[in-house]
Amino acid sequence: MESGCSKCGKPAVYLRRYTSERLCQSCLIQTSIDRVRRTINRHQMLREDDRIAVAISGGKDSAVLLHILHTIEKNFPKSELIPVTVDEGIVGYRDKALIAARELTKSLDLTLEVVSFKDLFGHSLDEIVKHRTGDSLGACSYCGVFRRRALNEIAEKLDADVIAIGHNLDDEAQTVLMNIMRGDSRRIARTNVPRSRSIEGLTPRVKPLTELSERDIVAYSHHAGLVYHDVPCPYAGEAYRNDLRIFLQDMEHKRPGTLLAILRSAETMTEALLVYSSNLELKTCERCGTPSTSTLCKACKLLEEIGG
Repeated sequence: MESGCSKCGKPAVYLRRYTSERLCQSCLIQTSIDRVRRTINRHQMLREDDRIAVAISGGKDSAVLLHILHTIEKNFPKSELIPVTVDEGIVGYRDKALIAARELTKSLDLTLEVVSFKDLFGHSLDEIVKHRTGDSLGACSYCGVFRRRALNEIAEKLDADVIAIGHNLDDEAQTVLMNIMRGDSRRIARTNVPRSRSIEGLTPRVKPLTELSERDIVAYSHHAGLVYHDVPCPYAGEAYRNDLRIFLQDMEHKRPGTLLAILRSAETMTEALLVYSSNLELKTCERCGTPSTSTLCKACKLLEEIGG
């Protein structure tokens, strides 16, 4: 990159298009950490004495999440980071990702906690997909529901105050558009409930990386020398969000700032939807006891369908 760093004048290695910043390696890493710190403070995601379960997949997003939180939380000696991985049971994929996750956590002097679909639900994702019928949900739908349940269960077991997940700016924009295009805009609020309005029975989930783009994540992980598993999930091709990913990447390239604008719109919608739904009471799942919008939560409905 020909021009110098916008911050210090040293040779730039990265262009953050949506802020028009040209950054050297050092400033790329530091400004990324600063953006995450501002996101945490702006949304009051973390407290100085939190026990933080950090969801680690072995991929680049969660590797960057753990690395940045590890850097930030050094200034808060009362806090504790606990990396956790959900093993869905995808042969040839999750086992390799687990190796990367263990190597990363070991490098940061942390201990990885692992929970599996098989242990919790009696079925691996491979088994669920193999035995599903023609009109069943896609693999990603089963995985999403069971991963949320698994993370909540391991967070409760570890007595964690909060779960940090590695959703980046691209992920959030894709999710917002998916919910709108599916006619389920209320889910925008349900998946972004502020910690201050956390639901009893569910460990609050926070997303510190939502103002870092996927390009930022790739650049950070490369220049910080992070270990991660860079092979896509074999079921990813079934995901609805793939079409939106291509569309949004094109829009962001043509009009930098599109993803951030969608994120800000979602925050405004969330505030309005939370006010609208403030009088709606959640039920309790009659089978597992977790908060639910119906008498049987989605996870238990799916387990019933697959004979779990």
